[in-house]
Amino acid sequence: MKKTLQLLLICFFVSATAMAQKTDNVQIIELTKQTFKQKVWNYETDKTFKRIGNLPIILDFHATWCRPCKMLAPHLQAIQNKYKGKLVVYKIDVDQEPELAQLFNVQAMPTIVFMGTKDKYKSELGYKEQEEYEGLVKKYFFTK
Repeated sequence: MKKTLQLLLICFFVSATAMAQKTDNVQIIELTKQTFKQKVWNYETDKTFKRIGNLPIILDFHATWCRPCKMLAPHLQAIQNKYKGKLVVYKIDVDQEPELAQLFNVQAMPTIVFMGTKDKYKSELGYKEQEEYEGLVKKYFFTK
């Protein structure tokens, strides 16, 4: 009986820890055309690129059928969690928002757009390991 109780307590603590780790994830928001214009750039009123906000932005142009996009998602989630409050990651489904994909000349997925300044951005094409994206985040956003 004592061993059973100890085993149950251990299981409880392990599951509670796992659940706590899951809830620490900062949600990555899927943008629509309307929310993009509110959070990133209202390209209908500002014809030249002038982004909204001060935090660096990562845009993940993806498709639900794209295997490399699915492989990349946990890497971007880890970056969003690590840099919580210092940058923001948004996802854009190219099949749902083709106008946004065309705006950034997205022709293949995944395409990741790094926006660090008000008037410039850099695009990276294809799947990369998390360490490579960490390096790009530091290069584009946190190197003086």
